[in-house]
Amino acid sequence: MTEKSRELAASVMKDGISQAALEVLKQHGYEGLTMDRVAEVAGVAKGSIYHYFRNKQELVTHVFEQIIEPAIQAGEEIVQKASPALQKLEAMVRMWLEYFSQHRSLFDFLFRDPAVRELCFTSQRAKHGLAIERFRAIVQQGIEEGVFRSLEPVVVAEMIIGALQFVIERQLETGESRPIDETVQRLLDVFVHGIGRSEAQAATG
Repeated sequence: MTEKSRELAASVMKDGISQAALEVLKQHGYEGLTMDRVAEVAGVAKGSIYHYFRNKQELVTHVFEQIIEPAIQAGEEIVQKASPALQKLEAMVRMWLEYFSQHRSLFDFLFRDPAVRELCFTSQRAKHGLAIERFRAIVQQGIEEGVFRSLEPVVVAEMIIGALQFVIERQLETGESRPIDETVQRLLDVFVHGIGRSEAQAATG
């Protein structure tokens, strides 16, 4: 078997194990997640699971990373497009909110268990650098195009991500669902125009 074939087989095996783990999580929760149960659902020997995952923490982290991987790929495609910065910023904000909305029930489930929630947050924090770099690139492009003020791109990127994450996490905490189009426009309005009133607005009251 070639190296590429071995890598593909390992990827398929890990995907199967993570899907089984997700099913066990749904039925038994984090405390009831055992390698024996995962092995039974996946139809593999328990030793096979330990070949890929040292413990259930690594397994849950992999499950979460599988869920968000499509969003990571979509973000890269947005950044690479030959589009104006404002369009990219709107597309990125919309993508985050739409992806959350599409997988709302799964995120609700994962974040309901405190132990799983902490593991997901830890995995999410590990990817902050990638998210910051993508938003930074968009902000830098906007500065060069003359549509954004000349601010520190990394700091602006951190603020945008912080706002997006809070909006998403707040919906998980409260159970509410906000209209995507309306939320995108409100966030963009604040990101692009700030909260200060213009002199003309102030003059007219």
